[in-house]
Amino acid sequence: MDPETEGEPAGGQTGTAARRSGTPGATQLAVTALQRMIAGGDFAPGGPLPPQRALAATLDISRATLREALSILATLGLVSIEPGRGTYVRATADETPEHQPAPSWRFAARYSPAEVYQFRYIAESHAAQLAAMTHSATEIAELRDNLARLRAAAQATDLAAFAQIDFEFHRLIMRFSRNRLLADMHASFGRVLLESSRLPARRDRLWEPVREHERILEALTMGDPEGAGYYMRHHITRTADRAGIALAELV
Repeated sequence: MDPETEGEPAGGQTGTAARRSGTPGATQLAVTALQRMIAGGDFAPGGPLPPQRALAATLDISRATLREALSILATLGLVSIEPGRGTYVRATADETPEHQPAPSWRFAARYSPAEVYQFRYIAESHAAQLAAMTHSATEIAELRDNLARLRAAAQATDLAAFAQIDFEFHRLIMRFSRNRLLADMHASFGRVLLESSRLPARRDRLWEPVREHERILEALTMGDPEGAGYYMRHHITRTADRAGIALAELV
């Protein structure tokens, strides 16, 4: 099965249709609702979530959609899925690096997170260089809008939205490179690449990627391919580091 479509819930406006329209799909809406419930104290830190049947009924979604949403929350580090026992809210009081949860990585049978970041390091830095030489004013405006939404998600500590908007920023740059093979590869492995954006990082470090995106966008706006490539490589390396992945930076 294509990594792009693996795990998409059936029914409703999800996946490709939702991405094309800009409307959140059922899974994303469920993730947002559950994230708010966790933040609001509906579920005690360290305690279990209700059984899936009851929780799906509360959210008025299918159990398949709920399972996908819980998998996303596990990748974000907000819940822990324990087979045979249930799903538990992770305690977040102590978020020092040594106490952060180990990343949940659903594509482990295919690629390690390090392999994904190595691919991104090469492909996205080259795409940024190409985009710096070929972009239009309309495309820069689209990236500025994305950056504004990323700032808002960081301000709200909305981890799910933050990861989605971050992924879109990189997807846009791949498209603006005018290299159709790079753009197609990014689309084909979109699910895997989006998952890498969801790997948990400390909530007090959300502004770091915002500033890194700002530098990339500034280099793009100035038509500086060398700067765009450098700042993209630095950003990918730092993003991997925030997820606990060591990635050698070649500058």
